[in-house]
Amino acid sequence: MKRITASLAAIGLLAGTAALADYPEKPITIVVPYGAGGGSDIMVRTVAPYIEKYLGDGASIVVENRTGASGIIGWQAVHDAKPDGYTIGVITTPSIVTKPIEGKAEFTWQDFTIIANMVTDPAALNVRKGSQFKDIAGLVDYAKENPKVVTMATGNFGGDDHLAGLQLEKLTGAEFTFVPFPGVAARNATMGGHVAVGSFNLGEAVNYQDSIDILGIMADKRSDLAPDVPTLKEQGFDVVASSQRGFAGPKGMPDEAVEKLSAAIAQAVNDPDFRKDAQNQGVVLDFADSADFTAQLDAFDKAMRKIWAESPWLE
Repeated sequence: MKRITASLAAIGLLAGTAALADYPEKPITIVVPYGAGGGSDIMVRTVAPYIEKYLGDGASIVVENRTGASGIIGWQAVHDAKPDGYTIGVITTPSIVTKPIEGKAEFTWQDFTIIANMVTDPAALNVRKGSQFKDIAGLVDYAKENPKVVTMATGNFGGDDHLAGLQLEKLTGAEFTFVPFPGVAARNATMGGHVAVGSFNLGEAVNYQDSIDILGIMADKRSDLAPDVPTLKEQGFDVVASSQRGFAGPKGMPDEAVEKLSAAIAQAVNDPDFRKDAQNQGVVLDFADSADFTAQLDAFDKAMRKIWAESPWLE
């Protein structure tokens, strides 16, 4: 009897191993917690065919936009999904970290299985073509002399573009009036002249330089996507801010599924055809595997909690 039980257990173990070896056996849904046309949506729809290619065996990906509450609705859907590797989602910083700190989410980033990061997109300050502002110094000087007169479009409060504006205020003494917009509406408001300046990511600005001027990016060095655009550091303002866009799934995903997905994403990022597509779409590539991305999120979480304790950004 013991031998039969042991044999059955071995058969079950082999069956489980075979099932994971065959992953994926059905379509994988990637939940994008933001609207169509934004940086996260563009990233996923651009990379999805390449992830399918490197997963192999006819793998299929379905992209699903689940918008609302600054990403929380989409992340909640991923959090609550079955942890079998067939529902994953895009997670973005700072919101995946800051929304729980603000008390607006019932989960933290640690409640997910971290798969990989793919993009680190620097924040940028952008103005409509023909604006009176030609550089960061001119913008800052005017905002100091005319407190709260300069309107700055951002995404949701507590997002990277809002926090970037707050950093610039704190560093310089300038005072802006922040105007939150959903998705790509901040870019549209800037191009339409409805606000004086727009704080949104380089990836969302680089392909619209016929309508906007990028005054500077908040990165340690210039980007290959826009080599003529100086950093804020070059212009004398030590402000660095960015949005990471990566992938995570429900807590408890099988290691084998995580490894297959991470490997496929890494191969996609290094695919020459994808890199051309990414550049055309303004996708700022920066791959990190599960361990590295987890370490980055942990460090960022500690930094954000320190800032929140000293000066809550929603006050």
